[in-house]
Amino acid sequence: MTDFIDRYIVKVGDEEFDLNLRRHGDSFEIEYNNEKYKVGADRLGEGKYLIRLNENSSEVNISKNGGSFNIFLEGKEMEVRVEPYNLAELRKRAGSALKKTEDRIVKAPMPGLVLAVNVKPGQTIKKGTTLVIIEAMKMENMIKAAHDGTVKDIFVAAGKAVDKNEKLLELD
Repeated sequence: MTDFIDRYIVKVGDEEFDLNLRRHGDSFEIEYNNEKYKVGADRLGEGKYLIRLNENSSEVNISKNGGSFNIFLEGKEMEVRVEPYNLAELRKRAGSALKKTEDRIVKAPMPGLVLAVNVKPGQTIKKGTTLVIIEAMKMENMIKAAHDGTVKDIFVAAGKAVDKNEKLLELD
């Protein structure tokens, strides 16, 4: 029995995907470009999931970063924003991406050690600029700007241990 069908716009980096999501009990069916994918997820721990896509599975780390999610999959970081289709279309028609206050605060996606802070207060930055580098589980994770802006405040320094969701910096 189908529980619901919903339409979403999923933005990964600069690419947008128009998806239909259908829930079937504990699993989902995603339709994209007239192809259907069976998706399931099991929570393994804080921010860690086993994602099943058709017959394949991968372990991913997911953390909230303002209005989007940082997803770490197979050693790669992706910024993902998910919006209901109607809201995404409304934003497009209005001609703005409406910055939320929470989008200005950049938080640590996982606990780790700050290796470098690559920006200074007052510095103008572009989307994709590496702001902070955090070492976690022997991997260097580049924390990048989700949008253009100016660095308003920095809350960490190189050598500081940070917890998950700890504020790193604020953008204007």
